[in-house]
Amino acid sequence: MSRVRSFAAPHKGLRYLIAKFASNLGHTDFSNYAQLTVLKQLGLEMFTLLDDHVHTENEHTLKHLEQRVPGASGHDVADHEKLEAVQNSLAQRLSGFNGHETADEIHTFYIDFSLFHSQYLEHIFEEETVTELLLQQNFSDEELIQHRNNIMQRLAFPVLLLWLKYIIPAQPEEESLAMLFGFKANAPQPAFEQVMSAIKSELDKERYESLASKLALKIMP
Repeated sequence: MSRVRSFAAPHKGLRYLIAKFASNLGHTDFSNYAQLTVLKQLGLEMFTLLDDHVHTENEHTLKHLEQRVPGASGHDVADHEKLEAVQNSLAQRLSGFNGHETADEIHTFYIDFSLFHSQYLEHIFEEETVTELLLQQNFSDEELIQHRNNIMQRLAFPVLLLWLKYIIPAQPEEESLAMLFGFKANAPQPAFEQVMSAIKSELDKERYESLASKLALKIMP
């Protein structure tokens, strides 16, 4: 029987979003105000989720693990400190771009972000192959689900909206339906409609219509 995976959904969403930003960064014309604005907005959303994720792990997931297995969280926390410093620097640089950057400045940012991208992927790979196992070995699925629910409950809606916007396109429909049915059952209708609108902007027509129709017909995974 498959165990609860604490990192799977947020890491899928982050992989999808970081890769999308990297792709857009590579082809954006910085002298084009509209294109640069789109890139900066995407970057703002990405850095918002990166920031939320590191604090969620430190203050919830890794805190629980450290209490049960002293010393087990040290490596991840140290990685977080290094990566957070880099991502904050990148976010600051991106926010300062105004369309007058030289080709060399743009390329340097691209290379620096690519390095961060590779380091971040290595970090979350280790979390999924080492830390995830420690969580499964030391907590029951019921406890891990409760941890997840506690995290969801403390999220402000705008941040939760961003998470769903990028997690849903990055995972199988079965997992997305389970997530969205749970949200729909506990959220006001206007909030659910905002979530579906955000998801629609990230999915192709076929995937969105399949998801929306099953939600409307209450076809559970």
